[in-house]
Amino acid sequence: MSETKTLADEFGIKLESNLDQNRPLFLLEDQQDLRLIVAHHLQKLGFAALHQFTNGHEALTFMQDNPDIKPVVTICDLEMPLMGGYDYFGELRENTRYSRGPFAITLPQPDKAQIMLASENGVDGILVKPYTFKDIVPKLRQAHKIFNNPNNPELVYELAKVEFRAKNWDKTEHIYKKLASSSQKAARPVVGLARIAIERKQYPQAQEFLTEAEKRNPYYVHTYVELGRLSVVQNKIEDGVKFFKKAIDLSPLNPIRYEEAAELLFKLARYQDAVDLLQLALDNQVVFPRLHHIMSQGYFALKDHKKATRHIKSALSAEPENVVYLNQLGVCYKESDLFDDAAKVYNQVLKVDPDNRSALYNKAIMLASRSQYPEAIKLLSRCVEKFPDFEIGVKKLKEFKEKANAPKAS
Repeated sequence: MSETKTLADEFGIKLESNLDQNRPLFLLEDQQDLRLIVAHHLQKLGFAALHQFTNGHEALTFMQDNPDIKPVVTICDLEMPLMGGYDYFGELRENTRYSRGPFAITLPQPDKAQIMLASENGVDGILVKPYTFKDIVPKLRQAHKIFNNPNNPELVYELAKVEFRAKNWDKTEHIYKKLASSSQKAARPVVGLARIAIERKQYPQAQEFLTEAEKRNPYYVHTYVELGRLSVVQNKIEDGVKFFKKAIDLSPLNPIRYEEAAELLFKLARYQDAVDLLQLALDNQVVFPRLHHIMSQGYFALKDHKKATRHIKSALSAEPENVVYLNQLGVCYKESDLFDDAAKVYNQVLKVDPDNRSALYNKAIMLASRSQYPEAIKLLSRCVEKFPDFEIGVKKLKEFKEKANAPKAS
């Protein structure tokens, strides 16, 4: 009699037999003293590569910037500012950008209802605060074992995300169809099929999948995210905004809902729609430095330099040495004809980062606008020498030299 195939066997998934303590471990905890104590004990217990974060949004930003880093296990606090444990875990599970491994949530003296909620959210383990450090490694090994169960469908979803990122549409479609047929009420795999159809520009088929997903689960946030995306790529902007707002209504404290919608609208130069959505974040008290930066860019594109300046200053109040934000402030000052203020900001950037291309270029453009060509040429020459492939810089340098050498009108 033949043995029944496991999901891992069926999909050719290689399981991790042991918790490799040399691989990265993610620790999310907003209380600094506690986080440092836990990190210290984890290092003593043999975890060599520790990444610490104060909230889920910070961790997701890190993962976007470092897509090849996949945690061997994550320890995540439940309640954190900006993005808590369940919202973070939800993004890890659902968003095709991210890979997840075993996930343990930390709960303060949980009752049965909290334990049941953690289970319903799909976490692999629970750590109880205050920590008993001798229990941490056994608990993490248990979470690792649960995640690497050969019949864990989460392994299959992770495989689907890997194939999706590799643009292997046929393989991804096969996986999601299998998942959709094995779980008749789950919206998640049907939304996965819709994502593939959108990538293939098969928009009517994507609409059918998303309609089916909504029938299966009208409270599944990512159905409305993808309906918004589908509407926007077909230039049905008003419908898109409506669906993005529906997703926000279902998850109003998740900053990713606002960011992703705004970024998509920015690409289509729908700046007013983008800042209106971001204003909902402020109304819901979902505030983070990058939100103000994006709003500043939106208002700048709308030529409302006063609001653009106000928002970038709000971003800088949280991150005063962020050179991206400082450059944005410099541009806002320049367009408001506050040239001395702009010069001070560019000098501040160049003090921190002497070869900052944006600051060198923007200050040179500002000086040239005031006919200060020798100073502009000096800065732009420095910029082009450092960045020889910076075509617009090369072009402007030639233009400034010609203007500087042009005979003056008598």
